[in-house]
Amino acid sequence: MDSKGIINIEYVFCIIIGMFILISYIPYLEENIDNNKQTMENAETRFLLNEISSSINQVNSNNYEFSKRIDLPNKIENNSYQITIRSREIIIETNDKKGKENINPINLVNTNNESINEVKLNNGNSYILKKSLIEDNKTKLFNQSSIIIKPLIE
Repeated sequence: MDSKGIINIEYVFCIIIGMFILISYIPYLEENIDNNKQTMENAETRFLLNEISSSINQVNSNNYEFSKRIDLPNKIENNSYQITIRSREIIIETNDKKGKENINPINLVNTNNESINEVKLNNGNSYILKKSLIEDNKTKLFNQSSIIIKPLIE
């Protein structure tokens, strides 16, 4: 403003250009916020996979009858999920996305000590991982190191 209180046209143009620049950056800021949120969600999922993988490897590398408890969170970033454990990998499915982590080969068995292909873990539950010796008449495997994953009922 000059001494008479009138706004110069340069100031008006500066304000309009500044507002235009600010408005044009809003979509980029929104996209960055979404990307950061997705990165945090992926990090939390990756951390959970890594924790389960480490637990399985720890049980597998210890003596027979060694067990370890794992507690799964109710949700990851407000999304439910399911984990599938197979002999060589762990897969997590959440919000139409999949994550995968490779593990050292293991032999999975059920509570009847019979070989199985996979175990599904549900969010919010607790499980016991236990190392045992397999004695499966169907597959004719005996005294082979195996892991039982069973839900913990409290």
